[in-house]
Amino acid sequence: MIYGIGVDLIEIDRITQLYQHQSKLVERVLTENEQEIFHRFSHEPRRMEFLAGRFACKEAFSKALGTGLGKAIALTEIDCINDEFGKPTIKYDGFQVHVSITHTEHYAMSQVILEKI
Repeated sequence: MIYGIGVDLIEIDRITQLYQHQSKLVERVLTENEQEIFHRFSHEPRRMEFLAGRFACKEAFSKALGTGLGKAIALTEIDCINDEFGKPTIKYDGFQVHVSITHTEHYAMSQVILEKI
């Protein structure tokens, strides 16, 4: 049974500007697993695309959950990593989580569907 659907769209330039002015942004948004992946990218635009995509994914997840980000769930509590086939996924007890992330030159977008199991 579908529990919730969330979608988020973010400008990559907005994330880039935040990154340039907030030295702890990566630690505030990404889990340790995600940070390892982020730091593997040597090309700065690819890093920003990854960071924006993961932020959009977490925002979409919180919307699907119905809580939004903040008191109920923090960004670093949502671990969005790729499975063995490269598909982004989130593990969350009691739910099958379906994740899609896409990027263009200027935007990152994510859709999350929570299925109650």
